[in-house]
Amino acid sequence: MSAELPVLVGIDGSRDGLIALAWATAYAELHQAPLHAVYVLDNEREAGGGPPSMRSDDGTEVLGDALDELGRLGFRDASLEVRHGHPAQVLLELAEQSIALVVGRRGMGGFAELVLGSTSQTCTALATEVPLIIVPDTWDPAEPPHQRIVVGIDGSVDSQDALRFAFELAAATGAEILGVHAIEVRQTYPDPNNWFDPARQPWIETSDELLTQALEGWTAKYPDVTVQHRGVADHPVLVLARESQDADLVVVGGLGRTAFSELRMGSVARGLLHHSHCPVAVVHHPEP
Repeated sequence: MSAELPVLVGIDGSRDGLIALAWATAYAELHQAPLHAVYVLDNEREAGGGPPSMRSDDGTEVLGDALDELGRLGFRDASLEVRHGHPAQVLLELAEQSIALVVGRRGMGGFAELVLGSTSQTCTALATEVPLIIVPDTWDPAEPPHQRIVVGIDGSVDSQDALRFAFELAAATGAEILGVHAIEVRQTYPDPNNWFDPARQPWIETSDELLTQALEGWTAKYPDVTVQHRGVADHPVLVLARESQDADLVVVGGLGRTAFSELRMGSVARGLLHHSHCPVAVVHHPEP
């Protein structure tokens, strides 16, 4: 493996893990970086918490499937290994020496949940050093790209980090950027009949101003990237989930924290893990 920092991907023997591996491979190729695929054997499961087939697992089959997939993809600059411990915790520790962490949305084995793999939830809550990309099983690497990256913008520092990631990727891939600011209009908002101009929607004007301010520095830095923006009166998760149907990636900010708790995840990021039709990149602003 080269001396450059790798793209880290968690694999688990599931179809989701192989889909995540394919996304990570494409990202590594784009950045001319090596790939590091890791299968983490959960110590608690090995101690007797899981079925016999899992307790006797040494990772050989999982690594073999990953090697086959890498061979099919024609990617050679990769290293694979088996680690022991809590899957999310191990991946987060390894991510400190990586340029990105990629995981599947759901998985089999020790950290599968009914709708969403708990490892992706926990990683999203805690990853503060590198972008975290969660790849859903609905993503098909064989389909042609939409050439569109959607970014959720709320005016925070985290959304500026998300914009930086999105513009760098758009510049490298030729994709366009769609910046979205969604706001829920409360029922207590003043009656439109009391406005000076009943046809005017104040929250849309506020959204346009916020989006223009958030994007202006990036459009100047990346003049060749096509940029659109849209203010929408609706729940942010619903808006971004709808936009994800015609996007290659949705990028959102997260909350940088150090405590090991899923509850510290940004609510929009968490909602998108359940509902996005395309991969989601969560870009945290590191705490000082």
